[in-house]
Order: sequence, then structure tokens, then C-alpha cells
Amino acid sequence: MRNSPVPRPESVSLNIDGKTIAGIRHRVADEEAPTKVLCLHGWLDNANSFLPMMSLLPEIDLLAIDLPGHGYSDHLDAVYTVPDSAYWAAAAIKAIGWERCHIMGHSLGGIIAPLVAAGAPDMVESLILIESSGAITNEADEFVERLQKSISDRLEPHKYASKLYATKNEAVDARLRSAKMETISARLIIDRQVSEFGDGWRWRFDPALRISTAHRLTNEHVKAVNESISCPVLTIVAKDGFLTSRPETAERMAQIKNHKTVTLAGHHHLHMDTPEPVAAAVNQFLGTRPALGG
Repeated sequence: MRNSPVPRPESVSLNIDGKTIAGIRHRVADEEAPTKVLCLHGWLDNANSFLPMMSLLPEIDLLAIDLPGHGYSDHLDAVYTVPDSAYWAAAAIKAIGWERCHIMGHSLGGIIAPLVAAGAPDMVESLILIESSGAITNEADEFVERLQKSISDRLEPHKYASKLYATKNEAVDARLRSAKMETISARLIIDRQVSEFGDGWRWRFDPALRISTAHRLTNEHVKAVNESISCPVLTIVAKDGFLTSRPETAERMAQIKNHKTVTLAGHHHLHMDTPEPVAAAVNQFLGTRPALGG
């Protein structure tokens, strides 16, 4: 009996506006999968964030990119903003040769994804937001304070220079101190986020990513984006994650017309720590075949 081909991860390098956007594509090579998904990771994470789920989504042509300044993607020559990140996501869809796709975003990626759906609606079939309900916002009367902090950060370019770690394990430990996640999940992130030098290991991500943003979106911006979304949206909430403690979560979800929510056990990185139930929810939402029966 002839075995069915097995989808496998492959490295991807996209040239967009003279910059390299790196990624991982998981598919059956040379076969056309009807379901295509662009995956956007969280702040200071990278494409490896979606590796634990890939084998559980076997019917999907999945592309997980390193957002600019992260992982193996190039650093930008400008300040990083959420609206600009939406452009890079849309440009990645075009560069890989897709006309339309679904977008799955975790944390920051889930903030970017609705902006793509609002700004380029013809490119987006649906959204899957993992532990994200829109941008962290500020109101107009907070602008001057944020502007002062942003300028101060930019005038001290070495303020956020990478710390040196004697071993990769030290970088993993540092990551575990900043986020509740399994060690194996932290190691996956670190494997794509550090480089070895003669004297130790340093972060690959652009230090400019840590500079304070001068101008954040307001609640009115987020509301306008959410109300403009016409495609189906699934939000996956971790019981012990960030969304359950944020008072604006329910209101923001209610702003989206075609929306459903699934709550699962776990912390903020549940798609890495316990990928099986997350993948099952994604397969059910997209109508694709689960990897483990059912």
C-alpha cells in the first residue's frame, strides 16, 4: 500500500523591500494545499514558536515567519511599529505567492493580525488569535510622557544592547525568568534567537525592538479595527494567561462580528507547552483534519 506523503518543515527566505524575512514552511512539498496559514509570533519570539503545532496541522500549508528584527530576519532601519508590522505580514503573503490565507497570531502576532485584516481584507480568510485581544493602548493625554521616554531611549543606543551569556542554557534560564513556559518551549525560542560569539552567546533580535513606542494606538483605534473585520475570528484564551486578567478583553471580543472564543488550560505560551488542544481547536475552526484522529 502506498504511503501518503508527510508534510515537513523547510526554511524559507523572502526578499521584501531589500530585506530578508526568514521563516519556516510546513507542507507537503510540490502539493497544493487549499488551506494556507500565515503564523505571526509574539514580541521577542520567532518562527520556532509554532514548531510544536506543525505536525498537528497536517492538511495546512503553514508559513511561520520571523517578524523583522526577530530570529533570522533582517533588522529594520526605522522604529518598529504595530501598523508597520501589518505591512510586513501582508508583504510576506504576497511574496510567498498566496492571494489569500488565514492568519494565526500569538500575543504581538495576534495584535498585528487584525490590522492586516482591516488594512488588506481581500488577503485574509480568517483570524486565529492566541492569547491576544488587540493592542496595548494609550490615550492622547499620555502622548507627551511616551514621547519623552521614546526619545530618551533612542538617544541612548546602547541602553538595550544584548547581554552576554556564557552558555545557551543561561539564555534559556533568562527567558524562563521573564515568562511562564516549559523549558523545552523556551529552548525552542532561544535556538532561533541567539548567536554564538567568541566570548559567549548574544541575542539575535534587534535591540531597537525594546525602545519605547512614542505613539501607541488608542482604544478608539482598536475598536475601529475590530468593527471593520468581516472574516471569521477565533480567539484562544489560556486559563492562566494574560487575557483572563485584562478588563478590556470581553469588550474587545464583542466588537468583532463573526467571533468565537475557546478557553484552554495553560499559560501565555500554551500553543507551545500544550500544542495538542490548541491544534485541535484550530483544525476544528478551519475544517481541517486533526493529526491525532477525532
